[in-house]
Amino acid sequence: MLKYMTGVAAAALLLATASPVLAVNVAADKAAIEAGLDKGYARLDALYKDIHQNPELGFQETATAAKLAKEMRALGFEVTEGVGKTGIVAIYRNGKGPTVLVRTEMDGLPMEEKTGLPYASRAVADWNGSPRQWPTAAATTSTWPPGSEPPRP
Repeated sequence: MLKYMTGVAAAALLLATASPVLAVNVAADKAAIEAGLDKGYARLDALYKDIHQNPELGFQETATAAKLAKEMRALGFEVTEGVGKTGIVAIYRNGKGPTVLVRTEMDGLPMEEKTGLPYASRAVADWNGSPRQWPTAAATTSTWPPGSEPPRP
C-alpha cells in the first residue's frame, strides 16, 4: 500500500509544484519532485502507518477522510468533504494546462491481519452482527487525463 500512498503523494506534489506551462527540463523537474518526496517521506510514512493501523469500514471512514482532507488542504487543494457520505474531493488549481485525476479507496477490509508488522491493525468492529478484526485501508490509485479512456487491467 505504501507504493499507492507514495503514488498519491507524488501526484499531489506534482500538481502542487507544477507551473501552468509544460515542463521544459524534465531531469530538473524529476529531481525536484524526488527531493520533495524525500523531504516529506517521514511524514507520509507516518500517515500511511496511522491509516493502516486504524482502518475504518466503508462509509465509516470519517477519521481517515479528515486526515486526508487536512493533508490535501496543507498542499493548497480546495477540499470538499462528505462526498458519497465519507469521501473527499480535492482540487488543485494551477492555471491552464493538463488536468490529472486521482482516485483512491480508503476503506478497510473486514478480515484479520496476519502480517506481523509493528503497525498492523488490531481494530475490531461489528460486521454483519459479529465482531471482526480488519487490517488495512485499501488504496487503489488511478490517474488519467479527463476525456481519455482509463487504463484496462
